[in-house]
Amino acid sequence: MNRSGRVPVALLGFLVVAVWVDTPAARSIFSFNGVGDTERRVDVRAMGMGGAGRALADGLNFSSANPALLAAFSRAGLQSRFFVQRRSLDDGQRRHVVSDGDIGAFQIVLPVRNGTVLGAGLEPITDLDFDLVRVVSSTAVPYELRVNATGGIQAFTFGVAQRWGRLMLGGNLSVISIGTITETWTKDFSSGGAGGESKSFLLDSNNRQIPEHLNSEDRYVRTHRGAQPAFGAVYSLDGEWFFGAAVRTAATVTQTRILRNFFAEIGFEEETRSTLDLRLPATVGFGLAYRSGYRWLAALDYERAMWEETGSGRYNTADLSGGVLYRFGDPDSRGTSRRIELTAGAHYRSLYFRTDGNSQIDELGVSLGISLPFETRGAGSFRYVVEFGRRGDVTAHGASEHFVMQTFSLSGWLN
Repeated sequence: MNRSGRVPVALLGFLVVAVWVDTPAARSIFSFNGVGDTERRVDVRAMGMGGAGRALADGLNFSSANPALLAAFSRAGLQSRFFVQRRSLDDGQRRHVVSDGDIGAFQIVLPVRNGTVLGAGLEPITDLDFDLVRVVSSTAVPYELRVNATGGIQAFTFGVAQRWGRLMLGGNLSVISIGTITETWTKDFSSGGAGGESKSFLLDSNNRQIPEHLNSEDRYVRTHRGAQPAFGAVYSLDGEWFFGAAVRTAATVTQTRILRNFFAEIGFEEETRSTLDLRLPATVGFGLAYRSGYRWLAALDYERAMWEETGSGRYNTADLSGGVLYRFGDPDSRGTSRRIELTAGAHYRSLYFRTDGNSQIDELGVSLGISLPFETRGAGSFRYVVEFGRRGDVTAHGASEHFVMQTFSLSGWLN
């Protein structure tokens, strides 16, 4: 086991996808690579529209993908969300189904005066949830290796935006201070006995004795500190067409790595600490939205992230999404009919992970959603979105997965 605290994470990704797909169980089998699987920084309504909405400045868009969207809010509000997910992983020989769930972003907006709006939130930047078991029988003493990796990078986001007539400008700062990735590597020598000779003890690489039936475990805890700014603009044309653009600058994040191995657990060694600078990519995105009166909304977005500049063995990524929204009910807030919203959309995105076949992994998904108000005047709403999709290809990448993700959201307003 690597005891230096500097595990080559990109190499681990190659092994997982190309060789080690023995018993996968993960939110994403491709997430054990780099800093994990990147999250799309959009709100639940945008998710129901395929992930689009970077230009949809109608005072209901909590997405942090474009900081200028804050300027459209005329009343204080908040939104929180929760998701559950079911994935079917396929390595060409067998399928494994796994389900998981977690709390998503929490965001709040607060109009101040003269078109100025403040915003704050807590949201995930990347996600990692991976579990693998492999029986190693090629060594003198067979063993079972279990790798578990969880966590991700999260950020507190603080933003401000200003509205001048049809033009809205804004910026935000993602402060990364609570993101943690934990990897646990366990060797179970008692369960790997594929014909291995029974011994009273084993010897490690330094000729120290390890009891045969005592697991060897290395735990890597990676914490992150840093900040990444973003800037955006939205221009409204006659209140029907909206054009948006946003840029998130490249940023350096300091990763602190703590290794606590088997010998530290029994008092023979101390924890090993080291630091490493990680690069988060610059991204640029554009959006177009159309609002036809009260009933219809449509949006189309494109985003490009420059992952190749953050390290070798990575691809730049693209994200193209589009969707529509239809409203029922009375547009008059004093009316008695419930204003229900239906959404539908689709997206394509590529991932930055590189595989042994030098073929970029892509993802396709479609989504449907519904929003139900708590009461007729719109003081709050419940929104539900279901997304169906697939990513990867067994032939090109060694594995593929199909997923169904359900997202639940609660929004509240102060009139």
